[in-house]
Amino acid sequence: MLPQVRAAALTNYVEVARFCGLDPTLMLRRARINPAILADPDDPVAANVIGKLLEASARESGCSVFGLLMAESRSMASVGAIGLLLKYQGTARDVIEAIIRYQALMGDALLLDMEEDRGTTTIRLDVETEVGGHQGIDLLMGFTCRTISEVVSGRWHPESAHFVHAAPDDPGVYRRVFQCRLVFESPYNGFVCPTAWLDAPNPDAESTMARHARRYLDALVPESAGGSVAARTRRSLYLLLPAGRGTIGQVAENLGLHPRSLQRLLGKEGKSFAAVLNEVRRELALRYLAGSAHNMTAIAEMTGYATASSFTRWFAAEFGTSPAAWRNETRQREGEA
Repeated sequence: MLPQVRAAALTNYVEVARFCGLDPTLMLRRARINPAILADPDDPVAANVIGKLLEASARESGCSVFGLLMAESRSMASVGAIGLLLKYQGTARDVIEAIIRYQALMGDALLLDMEEDRGTTTIRLDVETEVGGHQGIDLLMGFTCRTISEVVSGRWHPESAHFVHAAPDDPGVYRRVFQCRLVFESPYNGFVCPTAWLDAPNPDAESTMARHARRYLDALVPESAGGSVAARTRRSLYLLLPAGRGTIGQVAENLGLHPRSLQRLLGKEGKSFAAVLNEVRRELALRYLAGSAHNMTAIAEMTGYATASSFTRWFAAEFGTSPAAWRNETRQREGEA
């Protein structure tokens, strides 16, 4: 089954589409999404389908910040049941940790992780999808940033926001939404801030209500929320590989396992770490080639290769053409569409 997200990911799609001059019903039907699904935000929708809809909407409307406008115009209520817990968390750190812990309730395509190192915290975000555009990432980035800040009454903002995609012609909307330094053509999507900033307090924190909300959410999380070991490995690689941390030891540590244990558990599922790594590498390579302005050297590093030549040899063996040729053909087809 393709990775999915809640239909709530399309909250405010209709309003933003109309604002940008589109017929939202027509766009939804073209994407093979029944407009009636918008009435139930908890219905699952394939992340790829939503990604393609957002990219088509940005392209046909000429609005390069379509996803970001959706993020800017929605409230925390669209996160669903998790919102019951977030509103009572004590600090920005608590909010982020709660989102990470219960992200499965928002769908199995959303990827969030937080890493602290020498007084600096990096929050990495991604969507597990082969779609090469960036509208879905902008939507996730914008909404996550606004949600954390909203809970602590604006006391937290990232020091910098990082995007894999290239800088827009006009970054004005990005500045307005993120209120921090913007880094485009970054190796990863996410936020960076001093760890001390995560202590920003929530004036409405209530430990008793938070405890009740946590018990309620624990009952909602399905036993399979973590997924198979192979699925968990994929999710870790999506976040760690672009940061140059895609070894079996690093992934095992992220999953709280010993490397030998990870290999053994994958073997029980008929998988190997090398096979899962190659699957993720294929998907990320196509995404970066289609949806970013990174050169081959940068894409090689973001997919775990030390040199562009090594990446090119691997890519040609996998896809039967060079990465440069694949990128040129893809962009030519998009230009003709």
